[in-house]
Amino acid sequence: SLAQRLLHRLTDMATARAVAASMRLTCALSTLAMLAAILFMLLLLIAGALQLRVPTGYAVVDCAPPPPSDDGAAAFLHSLLPLLAALPAAAAPTGFASLQSSGGAFARGICLGGSAPKECLACLAAAAKNLTGCGASRRAGAWRGEGCFMGYADGNASSPHEDVFRGVVSFGEDVFPAVISFDDGKPPSNPNCFDTRALIARAQSLAGRGAANSSGARVVTDAAALSSNATGKTTVTLRAQCARDRAAAAECARCLGDSAREVGACGWGLDGEHVRVADVVGYNCFLRIETSVPTGWPVPVAKYMKDPVLITLCAGMLLALVAAVIACVRGR
Repeated sequence: SLAQRLLHRLTDMATARAVAASMRLTCALSTLAMLAAILFMLLLLIAGALQLRVPTGYAVVDCAPPPPSDDGAAAFLHSLLPLLAALPAAAAPTGFASLQSSGGAFARGICLGGSAPKECLACLAAAAKNLTGCGASRRAGAWRGEGCFMGYADGNASSPHEDVFRGVVSFGEDVFPAVISFDDGKPPSNPNCFDTRALIARAQSLAGRGAANSSGARVVTDAAALSSNATGKTTVTLRAQCARDRAAAAECARCLGDSAREVGACGWGLDGEHVRVADVVGYNCFLRIETSVPTGWPVPVAKYMKDPVLITLCAGMLLALVAAVIACVRGR
């Protein structure tokens, strides 16, 4: 009948309109998704260039071998444990403390310059726990990446082992990840090395800049002053802290110079595109060497435009975006 045909036609028209509306919505959502994906990739690119993530969490523990025969080991440990428990609170206000027990145990704690008392307390408390694992050792030391040192001994003078001990902890990452160029298909070469003599001299100079004070010493210089082949803009910061009970300037300078000799001169990537940190820990001094690069605008996007993977991804997303737009237009 006429009424039924009219009803079917109205139903078909409504269905067609619903399908068209659904297609337009799908096209719009697809277009937005493509735009969001492109924006997300750009944000990742920029974030990767701007964020510096150089972790400094570590624990270095040095336990001297115990004597082959030690009848007084139990008594020494009994007098030592209260010192380790009391030392964090004693050192936290000023960043340094040295304690002695009636049983012949000595302990000292040092926090690096700039540490707040609360941070110093927490760091030394963690170091004390590290030292409890040294068992029957008569001399031991623990260094924490948060910025502190705690050591104990059966005498107040440094031993030959303590004078020469150094622990080197290194971190680093690419600020602007290396890419493969269309030019030669090889990763770009990077300058890598410090001049060892210049680095040692700069480290020793920190003794005269207050390295034995509670705030320690710090010097900032351009990488070109410490390397003959540095390129780009790389800043080198040296921080030092000498133990206040070994505070003579000559002794502090010698300790820092010996620490600088332990640092690997090469592998630093002094090209404005890498950051590195090396901590050199010892019983009588601490030395940190850190490189940094500018992280402000403009972001070197041209460097990434040589990456074929990135170019392929961007081109594919742009083509998909154009196709989605055309489909939306035709759907209308």
